[in-house]
Amino acid sequence: MVRQAENELGRLILKLANTIIKNRNRHLQALDLTSSQADSLQFFLAHKNATATDLKDEFGITHQTARGIVTRMAEKGCVTLKRSEEDGRCQIVVPTEYGVELGEKMKQNRMRTGGKLLDGMGQSEQELFIRFLNQAFENVKND
Repeated sequence: MVRQAENELGRLILKLANTIIKNRNRHLQALDLTSSQADSLQFFLAHKNATATDLKDEFGITHQTARGIVTRMAEKGCVTLKRSEEDGRCQIVVPTEYGVELGEKMKQNRMRTGGKLLDGMGQSEQELFIRFLNQAFENVKND
């Protein structure tokens, strides 16, 4: 019985992950954001005075890709660019009021998804579930 569980476990987790990604993409599409833009907006909301170079370093992408994401986000009104007072060569990426609103909507979507994942579980079951997910992740992250 354990062997069958091991065989099906990866498929079930993959199915769950794909469903979460599909739902996330649908939620982001309703906000007119790509997943890269959403992740970048979250980064800039959490890191005041960050630049496109900081985004590049955080996500391991090229500078050109980071600049493109920031440019498209600025065109959508999510962020503005401001010259750094410390280094005039750098432009700080500043979330706009609209960007902050989008960040709040994304947070609400995450909360709803998290709530659905934990629905029907008691507090102790939720804590165990999260602990077991973390343990499973640690077990396979470098496999």
